[in-house]
Amino acid sequence: MSYRRLTPEEIEDLRAEMRAAGEWCKAELAKRRRERGETNAVETSASPITNGEAFRSAPGDEQV
Repeated sequence: MSYRRLTPEEIEDLRAEMRAAGEWCKAELAKRRRERGETNAVETSASPITNGEAFRSAPGDEQV
């Protein structure tokens, strides 16, 4: 079986699709918790990257 590398546009499209799916999942879970009356649900950040990980993971960016 042969594989090919994704183009930068395909990678960005995949990332956008994954972000949309993640947002839908979070909204669906929140809706289901509300329907069940679960009031002790923990709120999470909209971004899965925390504590400066986004800055450190950017290629070419150096912390001073």
